[in-house]
Amino acid sequence: MSTTELLLADLQGQWRVPVEWVYEFADFHGAPATGDDLRDLRAELLDVMARMNEAAAGLPLAMATDDEVGEALLDLAKAQRQMDAAISDVAGRFSGGNVWPAEGCRSARDWLRRHTNASSGDAGQPFDSAIWMRRYPAMAQAWREAAISRRHMRALDHMHKTFPRLSAALTQIEAELAEGAKDLDPAAFGNTLLRTLQRIDPDAIDEAEAKRRRDSYGFRASTLPDGSVLVDGLLPAEVGAQLIAALGSARDAIRNREAAELAAKLAACGCEDAGWCKHAEGIMAEQPLPDASLPSDTKPSLASRNVEALALILDAAATATGDARLPDTGGERPVVHITIDSQSLIDHGSAAPGWIQSLTGTQITPITATAAQRLSCDAVAQLLVLNPAGDLDAISAKWRITPPQMRRAILTRDHGKCRFPGCHTQIREVHHVIHWAKGGKTTSDNLVGLCSHHHHLAHEGGWSLSGDPNRTLRFTNPAGRFWDSDPPLRD
Repeated sequence: MSTTELLLADLQGQWRVPVEWVYEFADFHGAPATGDDLRDLRAELLDVMARMNEAAAGLPLAMATDDEVGEALLDLAKAQRQMDAAISDVAGRFSGGNVWPAEGCRSARDWLRRHTNASSGDAGQPFDSAIWMRRYPAMAQAWREAAISRRHMRALDHMHKTFPRLSAALTQIEAELAEGAKDLDPAAFGNTLLRTLQRIDPDAIDEAEAKRRRDSYGFRASTLPDGSVLVDGLLPAEVGAQLIAALGSARDAIRNREAAELAAKLAACGCEDAGWCKHAEGIMAEQPLPDASLPSDTKPSLASRNVEALALILDAAATATGDARLPDTGGERPVVHITIDSQSLIDHGSAAPGWIQSLTGTQITPITATAAQRLSCDAVAQLLVLNPAGDLDAISAKWRITPPQMRRAILTRDHGKCRFPGCHTQIREVHHVIHWAKGGKTTSDNLVGLCSHHHHLAHEGGWSLSGDPNRTLRFTNPAGRFWDSDPPLRD
């Protein structure tokens, strides 16, 4: 037998590689390299990577021209694709071997995790890709040539799994698809695949979509032991697009609010360029510039921005009226229920917690007494106040604490803008200067419109408010310095 035949036999026998893998390997690679050749290649690769990393971290990169750096970046991106493809090929070969079972590992993935510090997902990725390399040979070759990426392979595999009736059709045109993928990014390639399948058999697409609606689409929201909520699921395209658009709109609203607030503060203190505002005291000294002016490592992530955006969307949904009004749940609007003892509601800084309740009355999330005071001031919530014996003492209004007509009057008086000096953000909440639990009345001379940020300051930031909002209202910071605010002049 020739050396090639002996090596092919070894692949099939010693390493338990399926015979079809052996012939595919031979077809794609020609005469396989020997073990010595592979060791030499590995040594050369490691040496080249070590020298490349040394150059990238030292003078060679620093002294290179911008054009040379750009060319190096493109070469490395190409090499990364080729490396990913090679890792997938090697992982497929290794998974059929007897090293990992001999070491007592449950799988080749577990063996790789044991010998590296990779996560389970990262360790499994090459072995998943190895299956694609075997199933989609034309695409695999394009990947080895760095013409496509792992994401292109994933897009094709997704279509095979999502539309099994059309899998044979995809296989027949794979070479054509691989050629087209070279000019498309993964998202565009996925869209091209879907359009192609729709032309081939639109009924199969409709059938698969109906099945996905029955079996796959869903949305879950689970409360964790610490009170935070885990959200996950898969949404139909039209619902997902609506959610993404709504989140984007809410993020823009928050960004515009913050930008207007910052511009007003900079105008008030004379600052004109980026950085922290050094001239104003109190909250202004703690207010950073908008995201665009922050270092990239200090910017809030998109995920955290989405949490703020979702809160804004839910607030808007819960307060909607007319046709947009949400239906009752258990006989009432979908509001947050809070229980707290009466003394904690009155005493500032009380350590006794309040609780956010489920619709069944189960206490699911503890909150501080201060947070309960803020929420009970003006929120889409219902407050259940307990006496020291634990009996129900009082129930707040089912809607906002401030009646809609009074809320409208406050918005009109304050021109819809937060009354904190220098803040031009829209009013989000109506604050009781003297909390209603301490005898404060829900009247215009005890109510002031604030944005969410300054409402938090009034309850949890150590600031205090005094005076008549219809005339002059005084804001005092924890250090004792104060600012006065008069109602806006009428047009």
